[in-house]
Amino acid sequence: MKLTDYIIKFLTGKGIHDFFGYQGTMIAHLVDSVEKNPDAVNHSCYNEQGASFAACGYALAGDRCACAYATSGPGAVNLLSGVANAYFDSLPVVFLTGQLNTYEYEGIPGLRQQGFQEIDIISMAKPITKYCVQIREPEKIVEELNKAYRIATTGRKGPVLIDLPMNIQRSEVEHPVYEMDAEDADGMNRETADRAAAAVLEALGKAGRPVILMGHGVDSRESREGLLKFAEQFQIPVITSVLAKAVMPYDHPLNFGCIGGAYGHRYANMIANAKSDLLLCFGISLCTRQIGVKVHEFAKNAEIIRMDIDPCNLQRNIHEGGEREQKFHVNTADVIGLLRNSSLVKDSETEGTGTVSRAGQAEEWLAVCRTIRENLQAVDDSTPERYPNRAVAALSECLADTSAVAADVGQHMVWCYQSFRNRRGQKLLFSGGHGAMGFALPAAIGAHYATGKPVACICGDGAFQMNIQELQWVKRENLPIKMVVMNNGALGMIRHLQKDYFDSLFAGTTDGCGFSSCDFSRVAAGYGIVSKRILCGEVQEEAGEFLEQDGPILLEIMMEHGTFAYPKTCLGEPVHNQQPYAPKEIYERLLAL
Repeated sequence: MKLTDYIIKFLTGKGIHDFFGYQGTMIAHLVDSVEKNPDAVNHSCYNEQGASFAACGYALAGDRCACAYATSGPGAVNLLSGVANAYFDSLPVVFLTGQLNTYEYEGIPGLRQQGFQEIDIISMAKPITKYCVQIREPEKIVEELNKAYRIATTGRKGPVLIDLPMNIQRSEVEHPVYEMDAEDADGMNRETADRAAAAVLEALGKAGRPVILMGHGVDSRESREGLLKFAEQFQIPVITSVLAKAVMPYDHPLNFGCIGGAYGHRYANMIANAKSDLLLCFGISLCTRQIGVKVHEFAKNAEIIRMDIDPCNLQRNIHEGGEREQKFHVNTADVIGLLRNSSLVKDSETEGTGTVSRAGQAEEWLAVCRTIRENLQAVDDSTPERYPNRAVAALSECLADTSAVAADVGQHMVWCYQSFRNRRGQKLLFSGGHGAMGFALPAAIGAHYATGKPVACICGDGAFQMNIQELQWVKRENLPIKMVVMNNGALGMIRHLQKDYFDSLFAGTTDGCGFSSCDFSRVAAGYGIVSKRILCGEVQEEAGEFLEQDGPILLEIMMEHGTFAYPKTCLGEPVHNQQPYAPKEIYERLLAL
């Protein structure tokens, strides 16, 4: 069997049927194998970065492994931003790159380049992959492909990269094995899960104001549903990371928003940081972007129990010296399964004095949380500068029937995770750790192929121009993607920073100062895509009917240059005391609850 035929047969056998990439001489054999395999579909991008972000969207929306490919040299390098995105956000993606024939290597130390479009992609990708390897001998492909797939999809998931010299691609593989024996790749100690579950239940028995902090590390549908059911049984407020926002429908009674050291929900920050006495942290990193730069000041009055599959995340102390902080290197799925099946959980479902007492205590705490949310949400709703948030809330009604919504990076990302009203089962896709502008359009493309349903993307004018060429992909394959561009003619987040810290010298961020934006509705029309331009104040009246159309459509929303993302934490402030500041009387009254 031809080696590339084996690769595609292996991957389709694992449930990967969509392959994202761009044709090139040194990847041609692989692409030929995709085209010839009846279970595989090839999707051509217009820049390899688009392919890598599409694979990320596919992995996120489909809760499964994805695949992207590129030719050697510049093609492989163009994949790297998506490789990094997958690495930081724990997305299982197999990246395949073409390479120079092995017999063209000169073996001369210090030689800058072996041949045309040759590059050492392995050295470049190594810091942002879980595993990367170049295949130098055809017979190694069976072992290496099995190994790479297993590494990508177990433990803390992430990308792998296999570099395929052209002569290796066209080689023959004799008697290929499709499923090799796999060791326990995650290396988890099941006894640790027992101890973590016991610690959670013991702490819950003592706590009066528990909160569940749920992160993207709760990475399977079964685990997410299990944790929500556990929260519902004990009536525990749930606060998520940005990447985990879609786990909670916007109207779930236990949904108390997204934590965020800069732009998180004001009420989520106050509940977690200032009011809780127990934080149960499932698969959430508690990085400074989430809890603020003064790490040891976060949740000083709370006991913290942290469960994470990544031991490096657990090396950082939140409380100074690690006091009142328990850490468990564990797969959160194992702990959640134990909690759902625990006899103590079952006891909570029976009548009894203890149960009544716990129920009363839980309701009293939830009443405090609801009061905080209602009051601080009212503060934000009365802030005039938050008119973009109101537009996003209106857009969420128009996009309620989409299976996934990808938001790009910038102010609009903040508006989306603060105000988009996601329905049950509707995925929200963000570029989290990497924070890559240009993510949303190709990610939405990948999400459509993962779900088979209409999807949407919401972008700023700066971010949309990063991968605007993929409009041709959307049009060519007539994809049902509803594209929204919030056009303020500026790089709004940096413009806000420049206003606060650089005396309003808007270098490279606004019209007349080194940045400008096009008429996106006319650009879309040039690609043959139905488009419309409206003012931000017209979203409520104009967007709905337009976005109901089938097929690819683009809605451009015009805004003023000087937009803001609020609430925002000033550097060094407590994460729950955000600008514009809440009235002192309200702030102090809520802190006293």
